[in-house]
Formats: sequence, C-alpha cells, structure tokens
Amino acid sequence: MSKSPTDTYWNDRAIRERDVSTVNIADVSQRELETEFLLKHLEPGDRVLEVGCGNGYLTNILRRYVAHVDAFDFAENMVVQAKLNHGEANNRFFHDNVLQPISWQGPFDCIVCVRVLINLRNFDEQNTAVENMRKALRPGGRLLLIEGYIDGFEELNRLRGQGGIDPLSPARINYYCRLGEMKVFLEKSFKTTAEFHTGCFDFLTRVIYPSLVGAENATGYSDFHVKILPIAKNYNPDQFKSLARLHGFTLVRTL
Repeated sequence: MSKSPTDTYWNDRAIRERDVSTVNIADVSQRELETEFLLKHLEPGDRVLEVGCGNGYLTNILRRYVAHVDAFDFAENMVVQAKLNHGEANNRFFHDNVLQPISWQGPFDCIVCVRVLINLRNFDEQNTAVENMRKALRPGGRLLLIEGYIDGFEELNRLRGQGGIDPLSPARINYYCRLGEMKVFLEKSFKTTAEFHTGCFDFLTRVIYPSLVGAENATGYSDFHVKILPIAKNYNPDQFKSLARLHGFTLVRTL
C-alpha cells in the first residue's frame, strides 16, 4: 500500500529526531498521562498487540507489565530504531499496516492503539483500522484506544477566543473525526468499561499557559507542562471533558 505524506513524515522523523524519548511525541507529560491510563488496564498474562509502536518507547514500558507484546509500525525506519534502541525480549518488533495487516499472530488478549488513527487519511480508513483490530482480539478481549478528536480543538478555540488568544490549528498531517461519530461506530462491536480524557491538562496548557506567556511563546512542550502534571493527574473532572483533545477508552469486544 502506498504511503501518505503523513506516513512519510513519520518514517523520516525516525532518523531525523535524535532524542529517542521524543520521537513519537514531543510532549512527554501528555504521554505520561496516556501511559498511566494504559497501565491500569493491562493484566500480567496479557498477550498484547501494539499498533503503531513508533521507535518502541512505549513498547519498552508495556512489556514490563504483560506476558508478551507484538509491536509494529508502518514506518520501516521506526521499526529499525525500535530494534536498535530496545531490542527484543518478551516482545517482537515488525513492519506491518493496520489497514492491510499481514503478520499479526492473533488472537490477542489486548490491543493498544495510541494516537494512530489520526494518522490515517479519513474516517473510512479509521473504521477499517478499528475493524481489523476487532478481528484480531479474542472474544472478550480489550482494545485500549487513545485518539484525538476535533471537538476538543473547537471548544479550546472558543475559550481562547474569549480570552483574546489566537486559535489552535490541528496538525496538518492528522485527520481528526468527531468524537460522537467514533463512539457510534465503536458501540457496534465493543462495550466501554473505562474512559480517559485530557481536559484539565489541555485547559491548563492550551488556555492558561498562553494567557500567561502569550500564544507566540506557548507553541510547544515546556516546564509549565511538567509543573502542572500532578494537578492534571489528580484533578480532571467531567466539566473539563469538552475541552479534551484526547479521549481514551477501554473497549471490550462483544461481537
């Protein structure tokens, strides 16, 4: 299958970014929030498939908590870096495609998919990816899905506008569907047993931070993200949910 500009971006980034801890995401505080949610929903005996493993940073964490991790990426350079950086213990790194999988050796107890669907071209491709993951799960298996949605950007921009802050622009390489659309699709084959969102974190980093330092000075990861992380971990009420760029779900296969 031909690569999209987004696929090419990630394949190049694997060798362009020298800091192995920031290859997959520069905002390591956000990643810490994501990982904390994932680890709560893994079991020691799980046989896991990690979709879009990048350079293996998350894989190296996951494999400490489960029996085995099969981890793949569509970017060949990412797979090479994953093997070089982390090696293979109770895990396997390989090249594959979530839209046309070839080397998945399921069924799996759990599938982990973090910010992968946004790298696909459209909602149809996202649905295809989810369906492929569903088929790879054992009956009653879990899909741990964390993705970005356009709704949160819109709500954050509404609030930023009221404070005279320029709007956020979602990354051009990503496709963000609506949360409601994805929920309707997921409900056909899965039961949601747990949820996660980044509402408080996004409110503090995308509204309060630029209010303090100016939007032109709040364009990336900073010490502010580190300092407010304990707050975001311990205070994230539903009132902030509409502001969340990211939503996560523990989804149990029912079909």
